[in-house]
Amino acid sequence: MATLVLGENEVAYSDAHQPGSITAGATTTFQVAQILEKRYHVMEGFYMLRKGKIADYLAAGMGTAIQNLVAGRPNLGNPMHDVAQKIENEFRSFIYANELQKISLAIGAGPISAVAARGISSRRKPNPKGRPAFVDTGLYVQNMRAEVKL
Repeated sequence: MATLVLGENEVAYSDAHQPGSITAGATTTFQVAQILEKRYHVMEGFYMLRKGKIADYLAAGMGTAIQNLVAGRPNLGNPMHDVAQKIENEFRSFIYANELQKISLAIGAGPISAVAARGISSRRKPNPKGRPAFVDTGLYVQNMRAEVKL
């Protein structure tokens, strides 16, 4: 049986104590991920909306691992590494496509992040077109990791 683990590399924010910021008082991407998961269920939402595609990635990876085993090819590390990379890329696409924000608006709940909808960022000039929710500095998204444990 395989277990999928979604999480974060723990990287420190250099501007973690800006007043009014989600990272105020939180100093690492892991802590920010905990806050975002508690408030918005970001990774849970990603999994729920992408579980079919994730299952396809896992099935293909397992199939390749079994084929290599049967063919007598040497075990070159974790056969699920490529699967984990695909899941991480899928998460980034999910976030940059602003899917949770779009769903929230579609059901009439309003924007998840009014700040993101207005394009306000802690490191850039405001963008009148907005920005994806959960992408302020980019550290959270870039440090998301998936691991498939066999």
